[in-house]
Amino acid sequence: MRAKPLKTIAVTAKESVVNTKACYDVLKALVSTFEVAAVPPVRHPKASTLNSLVEVTNRNYDAVVSLGGDGTLLNLVRCLERQIPVLGINLGGRGILNELELQDLPIALEKLRTGDYHLERRVRLKTTVRKKALPQALNEVYLARPRHNITPTFSLKFRDQVISSRMDGIIVSTPTGSTGYSYSAGGPVVLESLKVFIITPVLPIYRVPPLVLPAGNIVLSSRSAFDVTIDGQQVFGADGCEEVKIAISPEPAYFIRFIPRPFKQLTKLLSGNAIQQ
Repeated sequence: MRAKPLKTIAVTAKESVVNTKACYDVLKALVSTFEVAAVPPVRHPKASTLNSLVEVTNRNYDAVVSLGGDGTLLNLVRCLERQIPVLGINLGGRGILNELELQDLPIALEKLRTGDYHLERRVRLKTTVRKKALPQALNEVYLARPRHNITPTFSLKFRDQVISSRMDGIIVSTPTGSTGYSYSAGGPVVLESLKVFIITPVLPIYRVPPLVLPAGNIVLSSRSAFDVTIDGQQVFGADGCEEVKIAISPEPAYFIRFIPRPFKQLTKLLSGNAIQQ
């Protein structure tokens, strides 16, 4: 996928920011530059209206803009059924995954209009339980005990090698998600462009170090029932002895970027700044 001048875009936003001045200012700038389609709860008199994010994938928009924080962007990427470039504008908290802050918008609009940007490829995780495909994860897949009176044994199988230990849960993260929940649980930060898994045990009874594994097929299981959480937003139950199969998805996510910045997420995580100095 190559960068090109943008003409048509779809816009989605976190519900709590829709009625803010910041959101209004962004929408005003976007509709004055591009042909815009708004996904509820976003509305603007100069923008057409779509019923849902599903419609975005059924139409030929050049890009999708996310207004909000990391959660808004994660939800957007998970809902897209087709590879469409995504631009995150931070109107939420730290916005580690987002590319722009509000003050960056005027310069960015001209670059988007002329195609002066690049597309950054990010791996996603394909997860299967009972032969049923779960939504693809941009950040992580988290297996956790649903009850706090039992500490289950989780097993991880990779290339015919098996590791088993009693723990509260286990996180399988992408490099993108290495600055998210995995990081909070003691996992390493990994260069975002790598094609690897980060395995982070959560509160193991006996110390199990985090692992970084090359692309391949991972099989997770437990004799006890457990929950499977995708990107911290969608939860699916699994019975004991069921296998969860995780692999690198053949459908990556693409993000609009203006300046190549390795470890950009780590820089934002530690400093809280939108732009690396």
